[in-house]
Amino acid sequence: MFKLPKLTKQERAWVLYDIANSAFILTVITIFFPILYEMIYADAHGLAGVEKVIEIAGEKAYNPIYKDIWIKGSNLFKYLTSALALTVALLSPVMGAWSNYEGNKKKFFKIFLFMGILGGLGLAIPGLSWVALLVIFAISSIGYNLTNVVYDAFLVDVTTEDRMDEISATGFAWGYIGSLIPFFIGIIPYGLTLFGFLPEEFARYAISIAFVISLAWWYIYSQPLLKDVEQQYSIDQVENSLGLSLRRLGKTFKEIRSYKYIFIFLIAYLLYIDVVNSVIRLATNIGSDLFIPATTMLGVIILVQVIAFPSAIIYGRITKAVGGKKMIFYGIFIYAIGVYVVSQIGADTQYLMWVVGALIGTAQGGIQSVSRSYFAKMVPIEKANDFFGFFSVFGRFGGIFSPFLIAFFSTRMAGGINDAVLLLLIPLVIASFLLLFVKGQRVSAVPE
Repeated sequence: MFKLPKLTKQERAWVLYDIANSAFILTVITIFFPILYEMIYADAHGLAGVEKVIEIAGEKAYNPIYKDIWIKGSNLFKYLTSALALTVALLSPVMGAWSNYEGNKKKFFKIFLFMGILGGLGLAIPGLSWVALLVIFAISSIGYNLTNVVYDAFLVDVTTEDRMDEISATGFAWGYIGSLIPFFIGIIPYGLTLFGFLPEEFARYAISIAFVISLAWWYIYSQPLLKDVEQQYSIDQVENSLGLSLRRLGKTFKEIRSYKYIFIFLIAYLLYIDVVNSVIRLATNIGSDLFIPATTMLGVIILVQVIAFPSAIIYGRITKAVGGKKMIFYGIFIYAIGVYVVSQIGADTQYLMWVVGALIGTAQGGIQSVSRSYFAKMVPIEKANDFFGFFSVFGRFGGIFSPFLIAFFSTRMAGGINDAVLLLLIPLVIASFLLLFVKGQRVSAVPE
């Protein structure tokens, strides 16, 4: 069950990039940036030294002083996350269509890789204000996400249709376990401050060290893809390829609407991946809203990564036996349970976050990898870049709605963040209903 597939040189290079970029999503986006942002925001608003959780009438309760001020900063981060997802969603189809031209795919990959890594290095600069931090984070995140648009489309260039499920799952699996290496190295300085071996003031520099380590890892493991993977399916390069790309983009959108099953799948994908992406990007932020200790959140996220490695492999193997759609249904069901458990977390039930981590770990990598390969086996292969541009746009839109809903309703519902997260059940239910009408099968391109 855990035997890994033998990989070709191109497949191995493609999988290694999943190991490369997963270090950035884990160390920077999921864990340390939210911690750094809260640290700097709290200092700027006079919360340094204020206890998050206090005892009231002998029971644990959230400190109203800290909560009232921090929730504003936390919601600002959620709104930024939503805005970034919208920005990438609008750019993704253009990049997908433009990269269809000969030589463009790798060129764009290099540009966005440089943008993501350079922005990440900017985050490591000490002394930034919380506003500057958010601006640089936005630049780096856009670069990271647009690199993934091109990377996903490379799947059709490196393997055959019958291996796509397995190779896609292998990428996610090794990405999860591989990202732990730079994370464990980078967490050492921060851990020393967390447990009192180094002054608390050193925490900011410790996070900078973790950022640099993850960025170096990202760069090093991206080199095999740059060296060994070439664009196999392309359109001859012409003048004003951008203008032609935009026109072809409109044509592709009309075509997608004519491919009934592809269109329905994309709408369903938009809904359920919105929840998946939001959990990845907001895990530490929501944990902070629930006033879960940083040490607990670090442990939970490590648990997710460890469980996700074998789970993604198993996901890919089971998919070959039962089909991609059934495994997507399974992933949606697991996320629904996880959302409900989060809604039950309070000051005295913080242990439930470990349950959430265990659940999400079994489905997170699997649902992403199967979605990618399921879609790859549906689209006309000669227009894979165009269609993957739209796959990316729907995926990047996935991450707009949930953060916005949580931020907007967490201050307007009686139960606060606990009630707000239950809203995530709505897109999961609708997505499940739409998937009932999808038939996963390769279609031919509409004649020019």
